[in-house]
Amino acid sequence: MDDLGGYGPIIIVTLWTEAAIALVFVSMRLYTRCQINRVVGWDDFLISFSCLMLIPYATAVTVACLKGLGRHSDELTLDHIIYGVRAEVIGQTFGIVGIATSKASVAAFLLRITIITWHKWVLYITLLSVSVICFLCALFDYIRCDPVDSIWNPTIVARCWMSADGFTTLSLVAGVISAAADFVLAILPWFILWNLQMKRREKNLIASSMSLGLFAGACGVIRTLNVKRVSEGTDYSYETVGLILWNSTELTVTILCATIPTLRPLIAQLLRLCSRSSTRRQSYRLSSTPPKSEAFQSTTKSSVVAEQRDVERQREPDVRSDKSILGHRGENSESSIVCTDVVYVEFEERAEPYTPSSSNWSKRGCQNWEMI
Repeated sequence: MDDLGGYGPIIIVTLWTEAAIALVFVSMRLYTRCQINRVVGWDDFLISFSCLMLIPYATAVTVACLKGLGRHSDELTLDHIIYGVRAEVIGQTFGIVGIATSKASVAAFLLRITIITWHKWVLYITLLSVSVICFLCALFDYIRCDPVDSIWNPTIVARCWMSADGFTTLSLVAGVISAAADFVLAILPWFILWNLQMKRREKNLIASSMSLGLFAGACGVIRTLNVKRVSEGTDYSYETVGLILWNSTELTVTILCATIPTLRPLIAQLLRLCSRSSTRRQSYRLSSTPPKSEAFQSTTKSSVVAEQRDVERQREPDVRSDKSILGHRGENSESSIVCTDVVYVEFEERAEPYTPSSSNWSKRGCQNWEMI
């Protein structure tokens, strides 16, 4: 802990915060795919693996910070520089692999929804180029010199088949390809979603969330510029801070770009639960309204009973005749016309029961009109 200083605390907090954010979003994605959609694809495995790479990356860089990473080299002993650089190189390996798999996850996700041939070719080329260059960059960091300890220990005389300048060039190429892949994977979804039968709102939501890859591409450009700066500098433990931070940020943003579009079913489910909870709270408020005073209840009850009795009195007379329909209101009311229907039904009796037809029935009717 005595060697922790400079940018060390900032590096540790930033890396673990980004790792926690990525873990939360990837966990929500896996829950959505496994519990709601019940469909898991290669893109889910790739993004999970990419997210897991953040943990050893942050762990290794934390160890490097405890050995003095983030401080100027002239403030550290040779042993601390050796241990710090070794931990940082190991951590960078996990970071490079995570970047490659995160972009592969985005490409695999888009390959699941695209139907146009040239879209698929663009995705395949992007996927292949990023995977190959990142794999070579991670591998050559260990095999370019013999013994491998010479990479972080400058006192060891080594035989290198790739010079430091050559490895820097390879790292720059990897940074350019990675940044270009971010821009391609951020812009291409707009063309892919244009031909899909989806609501315009959903198209804009998915494409906009994946357009965060533009920010990931910007992080890749800055990271590439830091590679050039570190290769030309003499204070590695201090000048490599930007490379570490932008590497982690690019990886985290790429994970978010690949995760946010898949969370729509989970967000819809949460909105439904919130709506139900709000309805229940409103119902509880209505059912828990305090009772009115006894005097008011008694008055209300009496008035209601009185009104009901008045209604019954009004409905009692002539409920079986046409008088009430045609305007009759009582014995002493003004004269009105009442129509009474008289129906006669005739039938024949037979010794044995049977079902008569309509021809056996006769019906006579008349209408009597009277003044009342």
